Amino acid sequence: MAGVPMAERLVQHKHCPVCGKAMSVEKETCSDECATTRQVQLKEKKRTLYLFYFSIVILAVVLGLQFMTAF
Repeated sequence: MAGVPMAERLVQHKHCPVCGKAMSVEKETCSDECATTRQVQLKEKKRTLYLFYFSIVILAVVLGLQFMTAF
């Protein structure tokens, strides 16, 4: 075993993005529970990103209006 490289001794796998358990390469998550949790996480992340973009637009409009009224 000492002469065999580590890559050849390990089974191909990846880790679940939710809980970190080892799983097969073909799957996205290790279980249905983790898949549900992942969907909720992605939905929350998307919502946060949309709110951030909306805030940037509002900030740009407010600054633009202040700039226009200054002259």
